Amino acid sequence: MKITVSAVFDLPDLAASWMELEKRADAGFFLSWRWIGSWLRATGANPLLVKAVEGDQIAALALLVPSRRRSLFSSARQLCLHETGRPECDAVMIEHNHLLLARQAPQGLVADILRQLQGADPGWDELVLGGVSPQLMTEVRAAGLAVVVDRLSPVFGVELHQAQTQEQWESALSSNQRAQLRQSRNFAERIGPLSLRAAGDAQALEFFEKLTALHSAYWQSRGRPGAFATPFARAFHREIITSQTGPGRVELLELSAGEQVLGYLYNFEYGDRTYSYQSGFAYGDDNRHRPGLLAHALAIERARSRGMRVYDFLAGDAPYKARLGRELGQMVWCRGQRNRTLLRFERAAHALYDRFRSARSP
Repeated sequence: MKITVSAVFDLPDLAASWMELEKRADAGFFLSWRWIGSWLRATGANPLLVKAVEGDQIAALALLVPSRRRSLFSSARQLCLHETGRPECDAVMIEHNHLLLARQAPQGLVADILRQLQGADPGWDELVLGGVSPQLMTEVRAAGLAVVVDRLSPVFGVELHQAQTQEQWESALSSNQRAQLRQSRNFAERIGPLSLRAAGDAQALEFFEKLTALHSAYWQSRGRPGAFATPFARAFHREIITSQTGPGRVELLELSAGEQVLGYLYNFEYGDRTYSYQSGFAYGDDNRHRPGLLAHALAIERARSRGMRVYDFLAGDAPYKARLGRELGQMVWCRGQRNRTLLRFERAAHALYDRFRSARSP
């Protein structure tokens, strides 16, 4: 296995190699070229290209962006996996992150790559791994890096292949949730028939702008900016919506009752999985009006009809995710740190603080 780390590469060549490897990998939407290519174009990032080649076939690809983290005790030189290290860019939230690996890649390849990375570039201090599976931390430790967990989040979803019909899925909900769904349907249908309509190519950006307006109004009313507050976020999403590269799909769905628009869902599709990424709804004062609940119920049925096996609510513990689905696993935001004196001191200080806080908690 030949493992290389390159600071210079040809973007069209990378696009072709990435999409070819995608066909031989079990990647999700966030590792598709549609996401990765859009991210590169929108951020203007200059990453290092990590490549593993066996024979004449690529076994792994990854992009690492150099960055720097400053704290009270240290300044760490970072390499960020498919992120930039810039909060305004990384707020678009890559999830299900990993190296892009061929299905037949040998066991232990990720640890081998990380060991090679340490030898090829001795200047970096920590590897930033955002939105990865807990299993990746095992490979990081096997490569001799210390793991610092910054955040751990549950991932909820609906396994559509287990509930063969919409009625079976609804019957698995709690009695209170079923009652809310019936009540919300009845309330909305007084306005007119419910429908969930997917945007065509010509309508996609129009739906996105309307979704952004509703989403932003909701979060700003609660003193928070929302996911589309920055020019970068809006530019990135316009890029990914209009991109036509790779097998990943973007779905913008409009929920309406008769002629009245109730809101929008912004989903991704890849393979047999639908990812529920963002939304924007026209909320009202009546607690029988639950457009989010109705939209997800209809989108789950739509995903099933399109042959999807999982409706993925992505990371986060928002109550609706647990009520409509079940926990499918966890996602981690962590760092793999090299053996540096200041970083060891920093880890020890944080461990001492955590023990102190635990001892004082009731």
